[in-house]
Amino acid sequence: MMDSESLLNILNSMEDKIYVVGRDYRIRFLNASLRSEMGDGEGALCYEFFGHDPAQCEECQHGMSSFEPERRREWTSPRDGRVYEVSVSPLHGPDGSISRLHIMRDITERKALERELQEQSRSLADKVRKQAQALFRRERLSLLGEIAAGLAHELRTPLGALLTGIKLLEKEPQDPDQKTLLLDLLKKETTRLERKLSEFLEYARGRLPERRPTAVRALLEETRALLEADGDRVGRVRIRVQVPDEVGEFPLDADHLKQVLLNLGQNALQSLKGSGTLHLEARRIPHGLEIRVRDDGPGIPSQHIPDLFKPFFSARPGGTGLGLAICKDIVEAHGGRISVTSLPHVQTTFRILLPDEPFQNGISSP
Repeated sequence: MMDSESLLNILNSMEDKIYVVGRDYRIRFLNASLRSEMGDGEGALCYEFFGHDPAQCEECQHGMSSFEPERRREWTSPRDGRVYEVSVSPLHGPDGSISRLHIMRDITERKALERELQEQSRSLADKVRKQAQALFRRERLSLLGEIAAGLAHELRTPLGALLTGIKLLEKEPQDPDQKTLLLDLLKKETTRLERKLSEFLEYARGRLPERRPTAVRALLEETRALLEADGDRVGRVRIRVQVPDEVGEFPLDADHLKQVLLNLGQNALQSLKGSGTLHLEARRIPHGLEIRVRDDGPGIPSQHIPDLFKPFFSARPGGTGLGLAICKDIVEAHGGRISVTSLPHVQTTFRILLPDEPFQNGISSP
């Protein structure tokens, strides 16, 4: 068995700083490494010698039981600012007394390295975000080039109607009824043109979402209120919101998702034609959130579903074909997916799946 002198020699030869504190907060022992660094503190109150909050001593001395595992904390020396990791363990003496053994390891260099790595990580994350934004813009420019021809086709019809109406108005004399009819036509086509341009600009402007914790139930309730405000379109349609309490908050861009939900809700109301039920639902799924917009209307023809989210595709007379393309764009910018299933005259459901983490599909939110 090792004698006390050999044990003392071992403790004094260690680079780690070691000291023992009795239950009366008095320092019973300091090894050579600690003495050379801070002087002889044997017999001193530990919190006075080390210059820290007495409450920490209370936690060490009376906050831990006599047989529980060691506890670890960090301590910064007020003398030179060096950082130490301090492990505290119960120490049982041969006379039945219980002290606390403290082992201090200098981790100043390790903490500096950790700070440097954190700075590099933040810098790298910033670079990745900027590169993702640049990639996002390049992909959009490429796509905008592909849909330019579609936009030109969409604008040609209302522009032609405007030119025709203007030429007819230039002729004299004008029948008052015919003049009123032409003016109504010009207003209608101008509104139609403005709507097409607005949706195209919205699609072209696309930006990365700013995800923030958002109360999901409140978002769906606000969407319902906005949809119900259009009394002519709602008619006798019942709009129901179902969000379990455990859903709570979720990181998303509330303005963008509201735009998606309003678009899907308005499409459903047009399909229902004033009668039926529209459901706005959300639930937690593993690693994400699922939002559903479903109705019991006539449904979507199966041959239209593959093209439903393509720019300028519309099965509805007068539709611009950009609404669902914008919805898809917003959801995918969140790293999510949107899909649709439809059983005519039974149920049509749009599903939005959003991930917990903003990094998905190579795109990150700022």
